[in-house]
Amino acid sequence: YDDLRVSMQEVVRPTYFSGISIVPGNLELMEFEHQTPRHMMEGRSRPEDLFFRRVARAIAEVDQDFDVVVIDCPPQLGFLTMGALNAATGRVVTVHPQMVDIASMSQFLLMTSDLIAVIEEAGGKLDYDFLRFLVTRHDPRDVPEQEIVALMRDVFDSDVLAATAWKSTAIANAGLTKQSLYELLMQNPQTRLKKTKTVISAEKAKTEDVNLLGAKFDWPMLVFNNTSTTM
Repeated sequence: YDDLRVSMQEVVRPTYFSGISIVPGNLELMEFEHQTPRHMMEGRSRPEDLFFRRVARAIAEVDQDFDVVVIDCPPQLGFLTMGALNAATGRVVTVHPQMVDIASMSQFLLMTSDLIAVIEEAGGKLDYDFLRFLVTRHDPRDVPEQEIVALMRDVFDSDVLAATAWKSTAIANAGLTKQSLYELLMQNPQTRLKKTKTVISAEKAKTEDVNLLGAKFDWPMLVFNNTSTTM
C-alpha cells in the first residue's frame, strides 16, 4: 500500500526450465496481512484497490507473457488467499488420503464458502470453471489409503483427478536439497535409478491431468495446496 510497491514484471524470476517462471514468496508477504486491516479502517481504499482484487491486478500485468498462472496457497484464509480465490478461474484442492485430513479439508472448504459469500457481497466475482481434488502424499501400497481413495472416487467421481501425487523419499530428498527430481535422477546411484524414474512417471501423470484442465478452461488456475505452508 506504500510507494515501495513494485510491478509484477520486476519480481518474476526465470527458472532452469524453459518457459517456466516463478514469483517467489517470503515473510514479507505477511506485511500485506498486517497492513490490509489498517488500510481498510482508515477508509483510503479505492474500489480497484480492495484487497481481494490485488492478486488479479498483479497477474493482469503479466498475463500476456504466460499461458498458465498457478497460485500455490497455504491452508489459511488470509487476505492473500482471498485475493487468490478472486483471481482464479478454477481450483485444485490437494488432500492427503487419511480420514482426519479429509475431515479437516471439509471444514476448511465450509469456512472458505462463507468467506467467498462475503467477498461476493463486496463486489468480488468468484466464478470457477472447475473444482477438482488431487490426492497427494499417497502411498499406493497402503491398503487403508487405497480404500479412502476409492471412497473419494465413489463420492466425487471424475472430480477426483485420476493421477495421484506419491509419497516418496525421492520427492523428500529433492525438497531438502532444493533440486528437481530430474537433477536428483542424474545424481542417483544406479541402485536408486528405477525408483526415482517411477516417481517421475507418477509426477508426469499428475501434471498431464492438470494440463487437461487447462485445455478445457481459461486460466489462471488456483492450486489450493492444503499440504503447503508457502505462498
